[in-house]
Amino acid sequence: MPTPFSRFRSLGFLAIVVCWLIGFAPSYAQEAAQKVKAVTVTLVANTTAVEAGKPFTAGVHFEIDPEWDVYWQFVGDLGQPTSIDWELPPGFTAGPLQWPLPEAHIGAGDFLNYVYLHEALIFAEITPPAPLPPGPITIKATVKWQMCDPHTCVPGNANLALSLPGGSGAQPANAELFTTWRAQLPKNTPTPFTVKWDTSKANEFSLHIEGLPKEFKAEFFPLPPADAKPAHPVVGEIAADGSRTITFPIDEGGKPNLPWRGIIATNKGDAPREGWLIDSTTSPAPSAAVATAPSPAPAAPDHSLPAILWSAFLGGLILNLMPCVLPVIALKIFGFVQQAGEHPRRVFHLGLAFVAGVFAFFLGLATLIAVLRANGIGLNWGFQFQHVGILVTLIALVFVFGLNLLGVFEIALGGGTASKLSELSSKEGFGGAFLHGMFTTLLGTSCTAPFLGAVLGFAFVAPSHIVFLIFIAIATGMSLPYFLLTANPAWLRFLPKPGLWMERLKQLMGFIMLGVVVWLLGVLGQSRGIDPLIAVSSFLLVLGVACWVYGVLAGRAVSWLLIIALLAGGYFLFLNGKLNAAPKAATTATGATEPGGLTWLPWTAERVAEATKKGQPVFIDFTADWCLNCKYNEKFVINTEPVRAVLRQKNVLTLKADWTNGEEDITAILKKFGRAGVPVYLLYPGDNAEPVLLPEILTQAAVLAELNKLKN
Repeated sequence: MPTPFSRFRSLGFLAIVVCWLIGFAPSYAQEAAQKVKAVTVTLVANTTAVEAGKPFTAGVHFEIDPEWDVYWQFVGDLGQPTSIDWELPPGFTAGPLQWPLPEAHIGAGDFLNYVYLHEALIFAEITPPAPLPPGPITIKATVKWQMCDPHTCVPGNANLALSLPGGSGAQPANAELFTTWRAQLPKNTPTPFTVKWDTSKANEFSLHIEGLPKEFKAEFFPLPPADAKPAHPVVGEIAADGSRTITFPIDEGGKPNLPWRGIIATNKGDAPREGWLIDSTTSPAPSAAVATAPSPAPAAPDHSLPAILWSAFLGGLILNLMPCVLPVIALKIFGFVQQAGEHPRRVFHLGLAFVAGVFAFFLGLATLIAVLRANGIGLNWGFQFQHVGILVTLIALVFVFGLNLLGVFEIALGGGTASKLSELSSKEGFGGAFLHGMFTTLLGTSCTAPFLGAVLGFAFVAPSHIVFLIFIAIATGMSLPYFLLTANPAWLRFLPKPGLWMERLKQLMGFIMLGVVVWLLGVLGQSRGIDPLIAVSSFLLVLGVACWVYGVLAGRAVSWLLIIALLAGGYFLFLNGKLNAAPKAATTATGATEPGGLTWLPWTAERVAEATKKGQPVFIDFTADWCLNCKYNEKFVINTEPVRAVLRQKNVLTLKADWTNGEEDITAILKKFGRAGVPVYLLYPGDNAEPVLLPEILTQAAVLAELNKLKN
């Protein structure tokens, strides 16, 4: 039965949530101009007054900060299109939106999007009635858009209003602005060259262009039919007479003879572009020679949602085998041993509680990404190891967990069971299983698994609903083995029978957890220096005494007073103001020489550019002190003599990009290659070819195979 305190706590939580929602609710002030994050939107008109029955033009002017962009009416691979909804006085009508020519922009993860950079004006013709309503005429527009930079995407919205007097005497307004952007509208007239379509195939369509001089560039911006999604275009070789073929593979909804339409834009050198609206149903069909010509390049990578979700599921499944997760997995297997003699229904329910903890963590992470990104803050995989406050909290949590396993104190974890470590017949509570699932996943985020690298790169720039689907798929893969094991309790009979060995194993697991604490303290010392390391180590001593007090006094009221006093004193004595040291900056002058004579220089973009310009191959190891996968690959693959020998033989420049503190320039490179975490390995061949992205889990064979392709 709920106590008055529990009711008060629930109401307090509800009040916090309501205040949070109010604090983050978008502003809907009726203004002509608003600045939202990186974009200023202004409602403008080409007239100073509204005359009865005389059409005028109103539009939304987007002023976009450098390195940011805003989407066109068709976004391409990923994103949310810009929309403008008019709210007009009675009798007024608005024509269709007029969209100037966009830019084709390749973003992080090799995603092709159609966007506006720096500035854009999207407008429509407004026709007033005759007679006009009395008083000033107020035009309102609800504008929604998505703005992206190389690191993150943020939704934007604004409610704009513009008041104009009604009557005669209207004068032109914003003439230069409207003239500039009208010139960028696609034309509805026939093109001055010939475009022949081939829509006969279900998996691609193509445009063959004839009569366009060779020195002219040609781009096509598709406006696809319903349920169809084109992939990246492939432009064939330009013939001597300027003819060329642009082929679009179809990712989704492909059928023969679909009615494709879009904008074709051309320009010569730095001259302004010209565009025309073209339609496959009204353009001539290609000749047989053109229609049967082979595609000039392979299809674009598969970015379809089913493929991404399948990769997310497999990545979550394989995450259970990663070194960063194995210490906690051992604890869970030990829990299964404890449950071997229990009622099958209870075993299954405990398994569901563990699975719920895994899902709760991933859903919480997806929510955090969505909320922070909505407020212009981006995250990445492993962010908790790059923020000192979160890292110290994680160290304390693992430390307490270790002391619990060693028997310093006992925790009652719900489910009606008192999880006592000294009793071999003890039962894990549902709360304990739930927290165990969350804890397993928390440590698992220090590294990425195969299939997860590209998926996470996609997730951290995808729309919020896609983010949730991706993390649900990862959680499903990670929790599936535990669900199957507890859903079939008969399998538990193959595990050893409970006995005295369990108490010893439990204590051994406690020492393993303390080993994890030592590792995390090393991460803290490497990233922040010796002073924060000493401060946190001292606080852990106080925390250990507090846990001992709790165990000795068995949770009595006086124990809580002592514990609060100890923790408060320990915080103010050791931690307060001691964790503010700036992250240690890596030197870029000299590198570390590994055994075998191989020197690793700190990564810089300038070093890569200088080496590749001279034709020298470059191998980059993106790593972090807290990434156990990285350390494993470095010790057992990269820094082995067979690999070192080939690196020396091929004169490969070896660079190390240390991402321990989330360095922004390294984050930008990871985003560029569609990754949101480490390990990542890049090999630049040195002949101006695109770099090779190696798998997260390396083998000597895989590395040597790529190195042996390099020219001597």
